[in-house]
Amino acid sequence: MTGGAALQSIWRYPVSSMGGERLDAVAIGPAGLDGDRLWGLLDAAGEIASPKRRRWRPTPHVLARVAGAPAVEVRLPGGDWRPGAAVAVDPAFAAHFGFPVRLVRHPGPDSDGVETVPPRYEVRAVHLVTTASLATLARRLPAPGSADRVRFRPNLVVDWPDRSRPFPESAWAPGLEVTVGAVRLRVVEPCRRCAFVTIAQPGVDQDPAVLDLLTRENGANLGALLEVVEPGRVATGDPVRIAGD
Repeated sequence: MTGGAALQSIWRYPVSSMGGERLDAVAIGPAGLDGDRLWGLLDAAGEIASPKRRRWRPTPHVLARVAGAPAVEVRLPGGDWRPGAAVAVDPAFAAHFGFPVRLVRHPGPDSDGVETVPPRYEVRAVHLVTTASLATLARRLPAPGSADRVRFRPNLVVDWPDRSRPFPESAWAPGLEVTVGAVRLRVVEPCRRCAFVTIAQPGVDQDPAVLDLLTRENGANLGALLEVVEPGRVATGDPVRIAGD
């Protein structure tokens, strides 16, 4: 049942694998949240950032925000916001990673005529996690803070009062429709997790127990990946409904 379910928070990640930004409201189009996952981070050899690899683990500690899409701004820990182009020329970014890096656009409707790089994984339009799943992790993980939302990088966090299932959205069948405000979404699949959720990120420490628990109790899944059926605008507090309820 979805009685009382509502959109608690909205998150956007303009640069894949970097930290993102919290929003009060956002437009959702066929490809997902406006401004989400516009850019990839590469090294000099063209390898795209994968924080599962040790050399790329500084990536989520750099924050990114949209500055008039597709332009972005980035910020190193303790630093100021800088234009995205600074990543390739400011020695501070090379020092943060230990090697030179640069931003390159992901393919999109407005990327014609510029260098692009495909994402390192198949991107779904919207990634949703419920507070019920996060609460289950918080109860079952020994380290305080290990169930923080930041580990899982959702676009939409839904306040889910029904706690009868430990991981409700992981059980949603493909094809199930989810409505957030006026936006209609359709479940594609559960979100399968990898070592990224175990590494240190802003505000959370490294914790291998996170993936161990998810693998043991939920098939390594947390959250749901969805496609957009009817675009529109969402805002925090919007009601969330499941087809058939």
